[in-house]
Parts: sequence; structure tokens; C-alpha cells
Amino acid sequence: MKSLLEPRYEDVVLVVSELVSNSVRHSESTEIDLMVKAEDGHIRVEVSDDGPGFTPDAPRGEGMGLAIVERLSDRWGLVSGERFTVWAELSRDEVT
Repeated sequence: MKSLLEPRYEDVVLVVSELVSNSVRHSESTEIDLMVKAEDGHIRVEVSDDGPGFTPDAPRGEGMGLAIVERLSDRWGLVSGERFTVWAELSRDEVT
């Protein structure tokens, strides 16, 4: 798996860690799902849970989790529905 994520392996690990940690700390969910997929020049990370979610406009706490995700990702966003999903996409090219 590591070779599929190079040269962004460490960035992907950090994004996964931050998104899963946020879900564990804040979602009040009973189930968390993680998906990491490398394709078409990018890596997509999705963390879904059955918690209530939040809106992008909601005031952020003092934690750095989403700020780190925002900095490392080319794009990120939220999807609300039966489950709440936070996703991030990172270019497979090394960031300089």
C-alpha cells in the first residue's frame, strides 16, 4: 500500500489520522468507516460516520485537525446524508 501512495505517503497518513481523530472526538457516532483510494493521479481519503455532522460554516474549535487537512489536500469537503462523510483529495505528485 505504501508504494501506491508515494511520494505522499506521510501526508496521507496525517490526513487519515486527523479525520479519524475528529470523528472519534466529535461525532458521537457508533461506527466510523475509512476509505483510501489511489487513482488517476490523486489519492482520495473518505471518513464516514453515523454522527450528526457539521457545516463548513460552523465555528471551528481550537484544534488543528481540519486546518492540517486543508493545508495538505488539494480539495476537501463534506457530504451529508444517511452518513456524514468528510473527504480529501491529494495530488500524487510530491508537494514542494
